[in-house]
Amino acid sequence: MEKHWLRAIACGDQKAFDELFIEYFPKIKKFLFGFLESDAEAEDLAQDVFVKLWQNRSFLENVDNLNAYLYRMSKNMLFNYLKHPQIKELTSISNFLEIPTMEKLEEIIFAKELEVLIDTTIDRMPTQRKTIFNLSRKEKLTNTEIATRLKISKRTVEAHISAALSDLRKVLYIFFIFF
Repeated sequence: MEKHWLRAIACGDQKAFDELFIEYFPKIKKFLFGFLESDAEAEDLAQDVFVKLWQNRSFLENVDNLNAYLYRMSKNMLFNYLKHPQIKELTSISNFLEIPTMEKLEEIIFAKELEVLIDTTIDRMPTQRKTIFNLSRKEKLTNTEIATRLKISKRTVEAHISAALSDLRKVLYIFFIFF
């Protein structure tokens, strides 16, 4: 689906761009909000990412991984935004936000990218595996509690958790190879 969108957008297809925007805008905005903690600023920057994407649409046919491309654009947009002198002046005057060093900012962005990757991987899991994994890791239920709640065997719970962890390990292995 991504390749279809990219080819169509590269040719100027506004409808394909609208579909891509609807799919990815909330994710990009959430990613940026994690750093800015301002809904308005995150929305503005996310919109800027898509404006830039449209302006440079002729290069999209060469993109292999749309998700990675959009997050890289967002990261660069965020760096540029935080380096802007008026932003630095505003934050130093108001003292409500401390601007981290570039090294610290890169660490934060790396952690956010990793969090988004993990969340995306979990979202793509089969429904029961995702439910069991979330009950185990996010709600901190034991395997026995999950089995009781879902009316399944404890072994089934263990198998799903094992499979979920295996899925995550594979994705994280690939992620760390590239970074």
